[in-house]
Amino acid sequence: MNVMINKAKALKKWGPVLEELKVNDSDKREWMAEYAELHQMRLTENVSYSTLGNLNGMGAVTSPGVGATPGVVWGTNGGQGGAQGSGDIAQNLLPVSMKIAAQTIGLDLVAVKPASSPRLELLFVDFKYDNNSDTTDKDERPLVFKIYDTDADGNLALRTALKVELSVLGVTETIGGLSSRVFIHLSGSTAGPEYSAYFDATANNVVATLTEPPVTTGREGWLEFLGFSRVDGYPMFRTYRQIGAPVSGPVEFNHLRNTYGTANTATPVVYGSGIGDKSIQEIMAGTELQLAASAVTLTTPSIELVSLLEDQIPGFVAAWNDKDPMTRDEDENTYPGVIGPDVFTKSVQVGDIEISSSLKRTQIEDIKASTGMDIVQKLESVLINELTQTISKQIVAKIRDLAEENRASATTPLDAAGVSKFDFNVDTYLGLGATGIAPGGETTHSIQRKLVAKLNNASNFIATDGRVGPAQYVVTNGNLASVLQDIAGYTINPVNAGKLNTNGQLYPMGNIGNIAIYVDPYMRWDENNAYIGRKNSVDQPGLIFVPYLMAQSISLISEATWAPRMLIRSRYAITDVGFFPWKQFMALHVTDTEGVLI
Repeated sequence: MNVMINKAKALKKWGPVLEELKVNDSDKREWMAEYAELHQMRLTENVSYSTLGNLNGMGAVTSPGVGATPGVVWGTNGGQGGAQGSGDIAQNLLPVSMKIAAQTIGLDLVAVKPASSPRLELLFVDFKYDNNSDTTDKDERPLVFKIYDTDADGNLALRTALKVELSVLGVTETIGGLSSRVFIHLSGSTAGPEYSAYFDATANNVVATLTEPPVTTGREGWLEFLGFSRVDGYPMFRTYRQIGAPVSGPVEFNHLRNTYGTANTATPVVYGSGIGDKSIQEIMAGTELQLAASAVTLTTPSIELVSLLEDQIPGFVAAWNDKDPMTRDEDENTYPGVIGPDVFTKSVQVGDIEISSSLKRTQIEDIKASTGMDIVQKLESVLINELTQTISKQIVAKIRDLAEENRASATTPLDAAGVSKFDFNVDTYLGLGATGIAPGGETTHSIQRKLVAKLNNASNFIATDGRVGPAQYVVTNGNLASVLQDIAGYTINPVNAGKLNTNGQLYPMGNIGNIAIYVDPYMRWDENNAYIGRKNSVDQPGLIFVPYLMAQSISLISEATWAPRMLIRSRYAITDVGFFPWKQFMALHVTDTEGVLI
């Protein structure tokens, strides 16, 4: 069920309630108003747990009925008297929901999309180079593709050999490509000018070249290596669609049918001799990429189209000249590249958490008499705090998982020792030993500043690699938070100090620049890790919280104890959405065994 909400009207309607709850953040006010409106519209206040019906949110209570026999005022359900009531107390949904939404600090770290049903279908549109279907014929004859071996060792061998090839040719990797164009030959053809012109007798191989093979020489069996994918690190290649004489020379490419020749039986010059109508995947299986280090054979290759959101292919729109626009002659003799959409959905189903309370009549009476405390209301606050802590802990756990995934990804920058550049080892950096800090000009504050530089480095990496923006917050333990608190430029948390009074809650401590610092009380004091992240909108990649029923409070009088019992539950989902959501997070590991930082 999709329900359209006028957010402006909802915000105006529920504004006074949000002010009473001291919700000042504009994003939070907007989604809480939307949730409240959805909550009221779908009438979740009127949930019934009995076949007896429901009356104005009072649970299983029905309207009185006229008895069939005069004078009979009570009877069994369906009998002669009026239908009996449930004996429960009214459900209290919206007020408790708003309390939980306002007090759950973890919701400050993620986008929130209220759901109108317990199942949500999220639609995403990707855009791929080439117009082949990504599910049926992606491995046929795409103009641009990336390839990997489903065997891990084979995939590693291919990546290693290609990196050696770049080193031999003096080519460096850049963001989104290579410093020079690189052309590599397949072993599918062993004769003809396209082979002999580049054959190296010493290497007994057709060597890769920085010069594009001309049409007159022939391009049979040649691929252009475009570099490694920004996200998964798989190598990307470009094939040739060569136009020539249809009889004696290379056959003409039929762009409409994506085939060579009119009968679809001629040998495609681009992929090597004798391959007929084989797909790219069939061609690459058992075919050698002839490289300087060694000829690499992929035993179980898999083909994927290249996503525009993932990589930007240099020269795709300019006849493969990434430095200048096309000349008139190039424009008139070049078939333009094709970009097509790829639509898919992600199904999100909400789960639930719940907790109940139990009281005795004597407890209620004695506590009220001794302290004046309304223990029923106090216990409700305790249950709400338990739910908010659980939600915050689950959100932080998701952030940690995505941050660690990005840190461990193949494209994360490494230093000379092969260690992630987003890790900060104070011991190694200072040469610490039994005698303390090695001679140098470092001070405690200079080391602390380097920690901030690491945070800024990770933030800018998120902006560059995630392609949305820099980090907005960092979640860490109390130890590193104390270090950051001692750094020049730190500002104390300006939000409502009441947020700090909830037991065991994640809490905002302050800011360094535009990065908010949150302390996770459940991180060990010696767990010196920091998880940097970005809160995007619901239509951008990242994490979203999907509340369906933020809270449901059901109270009843127990027949056994004749005292109130209460159950509070929440139904929601926490899910990563969009393309490469882990790119919006980064984990920073800090090693400081000697306690130099603090």
